[in-house]
Amino acid sequence: MKTVKISAFLFVSILLASIVLAQEKPVITPDHPAYKNKLAAEARKLEATKTSEERCLTQCECANRRVAEMEAVVKKGKPEFVEGLAKEYNRAIEKANQEVKKGTKEGRDLTEAIKAVEMSTKKHTEVLTDLLGKVPEEAKPAIRHALQVSRHGRETALLNLQKQREKRAKPKGKPEMKKKPKEGGKPEGVGKPEGVGKPEGVGKPKGVSLPEGVGPPEKIGPPAGTGRSEEREQQVLDVI
Repeated sequence: MKTVKISAFLFVSILLASIVLAQEKPVITPDHPAYKNKLAAEARKLEATKTSEERCLTQCECANRRVAEMEAVVKKGKPEFVEGLAKEYNRAIEKANQEVKKGTKEGRDLTEAIKAVEMSTKKHTEVLTDLLGKVPEEAKPAIRHALQVSRHGRETALLNLQKQREKRAKPKGKPEMKKKPKEGGKPEGVGKPEGVGKPEGVGKPKGVSLPEGVGPPEKIGPPAGTGRSEEREQQVLDVI
């Protein structure tokens, strides 16, 4: 991850430096025979990119070249090329932001690529504003539109950077606690079945009585002669 961030930072520095260097060294412009080869090389480079971050950075590089070429043709006194270059510039910035949107949906961290868009479009706005005062009237609408695209591209990049910061600063939520299962007990509605009770008619049999002539047993008392034995025992005790 550190390697990617360092390479992205260096790449952005090179992109910004290329605009400054364009003012000091010749730039291959659309009126040059090798310009088609230049565009073909850019297309091959875009095809070789594998990630949204790489494609975004490459589109920023293409946008830088279009701004440098607009500046070069104006210096050459060939403003007729401005409109075509401005359209290509607009397309490059729009595609760069599309790659940021695509990569963000995929869950990738495109912070460095977004910074590249923001820093590049900031520089583009400065250069295009300067060109607006140098081009003839027929070329100004194209420059004005490119300025709008540049400013909008930077605003979008700043908004995306803010979202990235908020995403990193957002604390991870605590894992949800699993609810404990309810304690086992008697299931609801389970009990004595309704209507189940003592069968009807079950109890003391009806109509059962003692046979005729049979009554309740008489009260049993002490056996006959038991009282006299007690009296004799008492007399013996008295004599002793």
